Amino acid sequence: MVGEREFTGRTGLVTGGSRGIGRAICQRLASSGAQVAINYVSNTAAAEQTRQLIADEGGVSKIYRADVSDGAQVSQMFDAIEGEMGPVDFLVTNAGIASVADSATMGVETWHEIMRTNLDGTFYQVWRAKDGMIERSFGRIVCISSVLGIMPNPISPDRLIAYGTSKSGVIGFVRNCAVAFGPHVRVNGVAPGWIETEMTEGVSEEARQRLIAATPLKRVGKTSEIAELVCFLLSDKSSFTTGQTHVASGGLGTLP
Repeated sequence: MVGEREFTGRTGLVTGGSRGIGRAICQRLASSGAQVAINYVSNTAAAEQTRQLIADEGGVSKIYRADVSDGAQVSQMFDAIEGEMGPVDFLVTNAGIASVADSATMGVETWHEIMRTNLDGTFYQVWRAKDGMIERSFGRIVCISSVLGIMPNPISPDRLIAYGTSKSGVIGFVRNCAVAFGPHVRVNGVAPGWIETEMTEGVSEEARQRLIAATPLKRVGKTSEIAELVCFLLSDKSSFTTGQTHVASGGLGTLP
């Protein structure tokens, strides 16, 4: 477990931080002493709720609106954070989108939209952060991928093709950035499996039970479990770990 106030004096940026996994990561970072920049793209109320949850526990955070698929907006967001909160020490690239369109109905624009957010967006964030981290000889980056980046959709193999492909790209990006940015900047990934969030609420009970049956641990994951792993990778307890994507899926899908 990460030390209670291990991140005191550090600033962390979590994109897609207003809900779900992102919110849990923001709360976990703040509980370990970091001041947290909460990125969101549209739901101001949810972002404010995350900020308030942190404040209620005595933490410090601010919200920043930016679409990560737009490089200019990402750069402006970093400028604002650096001006108000200081340099970004921890970056968690969590913002992402998906489409459940199948292979017969998914169009080219859907493909490009998902790639712009999930893959290009990850690039924009990391590229804006890396130079300052290298210059300061300190930086830790965790990119959120997905178990669908290492295996097809186990329930509907003809769906989420663009999403899975984009998340495979994130895994390769992590591996290459870790080599390029060392020795003082560490880059790792987390590939969550089925996690209980608002995004998964619309899944049918039949599909949910099939996924649980296919998962060795026979349950869905919690956002807090992903947040704990992310904070471990940001902490000194993982000081000899970089370039790795850690699969947190209850055993559904594993890396060699």
